[in-house]
Amino acid sequence: MVAMNQSLNYLQPKIAVHAVRSLVNFAERRGLDREVLLNEASLSESQLNEGRLLIDVRRHEDIYSLASGLLDEPMLGFLHGQQYEPERWGVLGLVALTSSSIAAAMAAQFRFQSLSGNMGAPLQLNHGQLTTMQWVPAYNCSHHMSETIITGMVAFARNLTNQADYSPSAVYFTHPALAPVDVYERYFECPVHFNAEHNALVIENAMLQWPLRKTDLELNKVLMEHAQSLLTQQSFTSPMEVIKDYVIKNLPTHVPDLDEVAAYLNLSVRSAQRKLNEYGTSYSQVLDAIRKELALTYLRQTSNSVLYVSERLGFSEQSAFQRAFKRWTNTTPRRYRLGILSGDSSQ
Repeated sequence: MVAMNQSLNYLQPKIAVHAVRSLVNFAERRGLDREVLLNEASLSESQLNEGRLLIDVRRHEDIYSLASGLLDEPMLGFLHGQQYEPERWGVLGLVALTSSSIAAAMAAQFRFQSLSGNMGAPLQLNHGQLTTMQWVPAYNCSHHMSETIITGMVAFARNLTNQADYSPSAVYFTHPALAPVDVYERYFECPVHFNAEHNALVIENAMLQWPLRKTDLELNKVLMEHAQSLLTQQSFTSPMEVIKDYVIKNLPTHVPDLDEVAAYLNLSVRSAQRKLNEYGTSYSQVLDAIRKELALTYLRQTSNSVLYVSERLGFSEQSAFQRAFKRWTNTTPRRYRLGILSGDSSQ
């Protein structure tokens, strides 16, 4: 049986190594030494080429921090996101490339997200003729990561549709602007808002249905089957990562119960319980730990209201969230945030 503290290590946010390889290649093209970048993340070249490897996302962030400093480039994530590279997302990039529409590509991304890691989750909210496509981070990510994700979505859509003017109606980032806003607006061709409640882009529903230039439904079916087989394998070899991803991406709409999670893992409820027991934990403990880490992450992103955080974590009432937070930290959400804003390192 895996010790409880070790089981919680499996809940640490991870990212697929092919995304890390993309960043290393990009930084190298801008003149940085490849070996220095790999050493910063304690990675070898052979690890960088292990297609199914997931690594601690903090190692990816370390490369961003080092490269941004060496290049004196605060917009490194924004610039990296503009690079069109289907292989950055492994099989999910190929699935998107052969899909019938942006909507179909996003549906596959939601379904197989854990293959790319569990550092965050996509969330789509429809309102009238517009859809908000959020990226909900599972950790206190840097601005580089959120800018890479959001910018990459637009770069991908422009290439897949062969429409250079494929642009959202608005873009939102939770962090403050670290460069002139007009630089971002020239790229996105729409208003860009910083210090927002979420990282997201808003797009017209009709644009989600635009046909893609490399649609190949037969190949897409094969790739989807391959992605499903990889997910099935991952459910047995790394179940905690799959569970975390599934919980994170569903919490904003509902709290998944064990029956639902077991069905997603293609296991009986009893088998899922045994699998969790092997890690010295239970589903209720895993759910509680995920909610706690997400709560701390969201509150560090200080533009998020306590009500917003409560809703994102699937609490029926804000008071229920406040009671849970007090149990986790022995303080209130408001006091925790004030500690962050005052620079209290203990928070």
